[in-house]
Formats: sequence, C-alpha cells, structure tokens
Amino acid sequence: MLSVLPFLLLIPIAGTAFCAWRRMMRRIAVLEGDLKAVSDAMFQMTALQMKSHEKVSGRFEEIEERIMELSVPSHDSSLPLERRHQVLSLSRQGVEIGEIVRRLKAPVGEAELILNLSRYAGGGNSRPGSHSGQVRQYA
Repeated sequence: MLSVLPFLLLIPIAGTAFCAWRRMMRRIAVLEGDLKAVSDAMFQMTALQMKSHEKVSGRFEEIEERIMELSVPSHDSSLPLERRHQVLSLSRQGVEIGEIVRRLKAPVGEAELILNLSRYAGGGNSRPGSHSGQVRQYA
C-alpha cells in the first residue's frame, strides 16, 4: 500500500499536466489558424500590389512611348528636339538606321552609338533588326 501512495499522488499532477498540454495544443491550433489567415491575406495583398505595379509600369511605358512619338521631328517644326529621343523613337517605329540618319541629318556613328548605348543600358528602345547592330570599322 505504501508503494501505491506516491502513484496516487501523481495522478492529480498528471491530470493537471494533461489539461495544460491540451490547452496548449488548442492554443497552438488557434495560432496556426491565425498564421494561415495572415499568410493568405499577405498573399492577396502581394498579388494586388503586383497587378498594380504591372499596371503602373505599363502606363509608364505608354507615356515614354508617347514622349518618343512626340519628339519625332516634323517637317514644319523648327523646335530643336533632343536627338537621342528622336533616334530611339524612329528606331522603335522600325525605321532603318540609314533613314534615321537621313531624316535627322545626323552622323551615322552618333545614331549607332545612341542605339547601342540604349541596348547596353537595357533600354530596349530599338527593335531587333532595325539596324545592323555591327560595330563599324574605320580605316
């Protein structure tokens, strides 16, 4: 009987520990649910931000394209426009480099430099094949 007494004293302690363990497991389940809800909300906000970013980026590209179009010299305009934008705009329209040089009365090397620097800087402002893309050799 004496050896059973310590075990009988442990039963209430074990019961209390078990109840505490169950409460802790329920709390963990609630926290996991809360974490999943927050994660889902963040995913949705991220998706909305990405859509918004794409929309704004597309709008910036449209604005840049419009600026380029407006900078193309017209025959009746006497305003000095920035040549870089003129070269890039004409190139985007698929105009060959020889025609760009003729229209702008610009040196071939300058037009090539503008297009090559644009490509190098990641501008992508000229269409592939709109000019030779080869480095000129000078004698």
